[in-house]
Amino acid sequence: MNEDFLHFIWKYKLYQPELFSTDGQPIQVIHPGIKNTDGGPDFFNAKIKIDGTLWAGNVEIHQSEHEWYQHQHHLDPGYNNVILHVVAKQNKHTINASNRKVTVCSLPIPQALEQRYQTLLTNDNWIACEEAISSVTPLTLNQWLDRLLIERLENKSELINELLASTKNNWDQVFFVLLARSFGFGVNGLPFEIMARQTPLSVLLKHSNSLFQVEALLFGQAGFLSKLSPPDAHIRDLKKEYDFLRSKYQLQPINSSMWKFLRLRPVNFPTIRIAQLASFICQTKGHFESLFTLNNTQNRLSTLQTEASAYWSTHYLPGKKSAKTERKTLGKQSKLRIIYNTIIPYLFIYYSKHSNEEQKEKIIDYLYQQPAEKNRIVNKWAELNLVAENEAQAQALLHLKYNYCNHKKCLNCRIGHEVLCKN
Repeated sequence: MNEDFLHFIWKYKLYQPELFSTDGQPIQVIHPGIKNTDGGPDFFNAKIKIDGTLWAGNVEIHQSEHEWYQHQHHLDPGYNNVILHVVAKQNKHTINASNRKVTVCSLPIPQALEQRYQTLLTNDNWIACEEAISSVTPLTLNQWLDRLLIERLENKSELINELLASTKNNWDQVFFVLLARSFGFGVNGLPFEIMARQTPLSVLLKHSNSLFQVEALLFGQAGFLSKLSPPDAHIRDLKKEYDFLRSKYQLQPINSSMWKFLRLRPVNFPTIRIAQLASFICQTKGHFESLFTLNNTQNRLSTLQTEASAYWSTHYLPGKKSAKTERKTLGKQSKLRIIYNTIIPYLFIYYSKHSNEEQKEKIIDYLYQQPAEKNRIVNKWAELNLVAENEAQAQALLHLKYNYCNHKKCLNCRIGHEVLCKN
């Protein structure tokens, strides 16, 4: 019986109808209070009748009463306005810092509700509610997916705020960092981000007429031009160029050990993605406008039509020759991932910062107009008869799986609420 579950029961009044204090006084909950997400009592501004007397104040919830003393609430004046201490198990009296006895209520939890919650927590299904999700009403599903889409779009706000602060509100550099991170496609997202943070876009653009120099800068900053054994002529030339540019611009490379290659197909190696990013920088020269134009996916796909330089048609790793292949380009699905997971959220946060509600609505409408992308997660949801009808719902389902289902946050999920509260 964890505390989050007790909060859930209290907030939605899911306990058995009659409540009594541990000393037998009847309790009527007029309003359970507002959930507190910061320090202090768990619920603020509750209204509760205790033995016929109306009280207004705060509510504290614990699994057992002795936690009040473990957390030293009995010494904290901030808990003196607690009017009710709700517990799953009562084992001693509750006294506050002013030496006043606090009314205690042992919460009567319906057995069926507790069993459903334990089933969600302990099963090993792909999602906890896999056996019950078919019974969830379409209204609940659609409203929750609408909300999850906005949550996903807003999800990058913390990173963008931090980047804006560190770049003195340089939106171009912020976009470059986010774009570079997207070239890592999850597994190498972090080293791409760190590399981009340490590589000013302005420096890359000064040399964007030379793919050789941009490759030297990016591979050098990625740490791939250090301790090579044995380097070939091309890599030696890149290293020589990088050493010069590094000294000129006072650059600091990252450690190459950060990059991950295990279980990746060679075409997805970070070295190939870096080469493609270098090509993209030279191709666009920092003019990202076509990526930002709404309602024109084809333009975005064309702008992202970038391929690694000729050297990489016979290499996957610096200095290690492989069989010749066709030029290595970003596939359509990879480009769509960059559009939907990076460009669209960036624009949404940008327009939020600039209070442009009209453009934000257009971004949301755009996603509802696009066909749903096909990937492993979206396909698995379809097997559970939750089919994404458009890209907006596909994005919402990805967010649901990664941010709720994988962490079993059923108590924070409207689908979980309906599954738990069904009659």
